Amino acid sequence: MKTKITMVGQEVQELLDGGVLIMFNPNAPQELKDVAALHEKQSDEQDVLRVGGTISFGDQEFKIDFVGSEANNNFNELGHLSVYFNNTDEDTGKLPGSIFVSSSKIKAPVIEPEQIVSID
Repeated sequence: MKTKITMVGQEVQELLDGGVLIMFNPNAPQELKDVAALHEKQSDEQDVLRVGGTISFGDQEFKIDFVGSEANNNFNELGHLSVYFNNTDEDTGKLPGSIFVSSSKIKAPVIEPEQIVSID
């Protein structure tokens, strides 16, 4: 599944520095646009998030280690996804709409408009 980043909110880099990325479809409420990377899905695939899969931001690839119980539903319906990078101390039970990803090479990705995000 592929989606394209259309806009990067002004506070996204600060969140990325803390190891979190928030994604939403372009219909996100105005108050979320500053903290989110807006994206447009390039296909209608559903339930693409799975443990052991990968999510890539351009050529920056991460392994999916955890998928919250609501993550696929939120991503299917709202394009909403919270991605935690190389984060091992969060309580996953309190983050049902999130995924946790890891990479030994990259702490957090560079996110920019027109970038393709792939989920395999």
